Amino acid sequence: MKHKPIFITATNTDIGKTYTTIKLIEHLSQKGLKVGVFKPIETGVCDVPEDGNLLFETAKKHNPLLEKLKLKDIVPYQFSLPASPYVAKGKKKINLEVLEKAYFKIEALCDVVLIEGAGGLLVPIEDDLYMYDFIRIFNAKTLLISHQNLGGINDILLSLHLLDSLGVDDYEWCVNFKEERKDFDETTLPFLKKLFGRVLSVQDNMEEITKSLIAHIDIEADKL
Repeated sequence: MKHKPIFITATNTDIGKTYTTIKLIEHLSQKGLKVGVFKPIETGVCDVPEDGNLLFETAKKHNPLLEKLKLKDIVPYQFSLPASPYVAKGKKKINLEVLEKAYFKIEALCDVVLIEGAGGLLVPIEDDLYMYDFIRIFNAKTLLISHQNLGGINDILLSLHLLDSLGVDDYEWCVNFKEERKDFDETTLPFLKKLFGRVLSVQDNMEEITKSLIAHIDIEADKL
């Protein structure tokens, strides 16, 4: 059964999109789904797009059909400057037809495609194209990942407000803990639990996150 793609984004850069996407690859594969990965644009590339390559190699281990593809199919646009695509691409134009063609090649080999964005939702790509536009272009569900540090409340609410204002209602959000979580529990968790009722994390709630993103899959949810 084909499922809607999942667009993985974050409240900023270096939050853990690739780490989380790998966890999703592993978890969904364990549930019997053939998973594909797509990183439309990667900046800061020296020789090989590190994030895209890591995603591709991980996905191939679980879905051998992806061996038919090349890394360029997974990461169609690669730029050396570690900046937003708008800046990193220079005078080059991002062609949406190129991205759509690459996506459909991946989709044909999968039950679900995980699309990893670059940076946050408002990262610019072209004058009239932002990272959040990929949600619409690929008709994707969305997973927003936040950091655990002080300021996370503001970052989460800003990103969710943007999604709501764009009319995006098919999304889930979670926290990625890179460090021990004691400070988060004291400074951030009380408000988020009061507002949302529960707070999911990559480390503790991958089953519930997956259940929220993938319909018709038998998953037992545990709560944070």
